[in-house]
Amino acid sequence: MKVSALKLKSWSEEVISPLAWQRIILKALPTLKEMGFELNALMNPSETLILSEKAFEVIDAVVKELYQTEILPELVTA
Repeated sequence: MKVSALKLKSWSEEVISPLAWQRIILKALPTLKEMGFELNALMNPSETLILSEKAFEVIDAVVKELYQTEILPELVTA
């Protein structure tokens, strides 16, 4: 499973709120940093930034916790 960070950012800003991505990343940052991600790369993801399944699971859990919603399955690629 692979997920584009840029697609997730766009989805969260359009569907949840314009500042949702910032809030999601700041909440997930301690765990994502342990996986080797940097704040700047996550806040402004490039088109090539693909999240691992574990990183996606962390972000998905934060979205569920903060916004009581789920990430659209269409955003996930095989």
